[in-house]
Amino acid sequence: MSDQKAQNPNPIEIAREKLRTVENVLNSIVVGHEDFIKALMLATISGEHLVVVGPPGTAKSYAVRAYAQLLNARFYSYLLTKFTSYDELFGTVDVTALAKGEFKRNWSRIVTSDFVFLDEIFKANSAILNALLSLLQERVIYDPMSGQAMPAQLWTAVGASNETPEDPELIALYDRFAVKVFIDYLNDDAALLRAIQARWLSVQTPKAIASMDDVKALNNFALSIFKGKIKDLGEVWKIYHINVVPMMKKLREKGALVSDRSIIEKLPKLFAAYLAFYGVTIDNVMNAPYDLMLYLARSRDELREIKKAIDEMLGEIAELAKKLEKGKELLRSGNIQGAKSAILDILNYEVAKLEKTPWLKPRVEAILASARQYLETIKQIEEQIARLAQY
Repeated sequence: MSDQKAQNPNPIEIAREKLRTVENVLNSIVVGHEDFIKALMLATISGEHLVVVGPPGTAKSYAVRAYAQLLNARFYSYLLTKFTSYDELFGTVDVTALAKGEFKRNWSRIVTSDFVFLDEIFKANSAILNALLSLLQERVIYDPMSGQAMPAQLWTAVGASNETPEDPELIALYDRFAVKVFIDYLNDDAALLRAIQARWLSVQTPKAIASMDDVKALNNFALSIFKGKIKDLGEVWKIYHINVVPMMKKLREKGALVSDRSIIEKLPKLFAAYLAFYGVTIDNVMNAPYDLMLYLARSRDELREIKKAIDEMLGEIAELAKKLEKGKELLRSGNIQGAKSAILDILNYEVAKLEKTPWLKPRVEAILASARQYLETIKQIEEQIARLAQY
């Protein structure tokens, strides 16, 4: 059976392994921005767009360019200003054809690229903004001169900005990005040392180790996951509803702007992409909503509020998760009795307490299931020690 499996490897597993390697390599090249890289991977697998907000010199464009190289993907990049014209970004009119009475445009690589990186995206003028709206939403560019609809091959667009937009005219464009990430300068000595080593002691031009076919394979798998069932858990779309919707309501009560589009269209795709990329496990099913909620923040202040709201919503569940991590750490260090005490403390938790917060129950059950597995491991170690003591 194992020989047959080796001869017929699962294409999804192959695609996942390649893309996990891409993530690891990208983290070794762009040091200290793991959250950004993770968001980039999930946005790509879900076929959504990402906007990254941070000061200049934080490797935003470098990361996306290296990512495209690792995927051997077509890439287009442009720095926008308020003076950038439609022709500069999208391509000039064919003057020769125009002299013959024909209107043609020599479209730029923006229409044929898989990844498009638009730096200082919110400094663009109204004409550019309107064209970008249709590009992001419909993957189509409308020519303002002829009205022609030009299909684009765009898979994921990454917008970058030094600051969040405040102008109402920009909000519509900002909302087209399902994933929003905030980054800062590195402020950790160890991370800065690794970044220096990555810059000067490693290969600067990454070679392709995956392809857009791998991305599309995981994207298709993610869509099938969301429409399918998980053994012992049930239908994924119902699991999503149970875990995500109550939290979204709580965030709205806290003042966070969570649109229906995010809940109904964007987050389900990211949720499924998370499972397709990191694996369909109970832990990932329960952890995904908490990781993905952070991508909804529209400003740094709102990100802090969402993190605070998550802590409040989890309450003692967060403490339970910390106890589990402590138990694992004690077990790894060889403190068997300390680990056993921590695990038993977790297993004494009364699930009945969650009657008023039922959306937390699946997460607690996942923690308890993991604790039981570790307790079984501890018992096996104790039995081995007892047998050895008899000799």
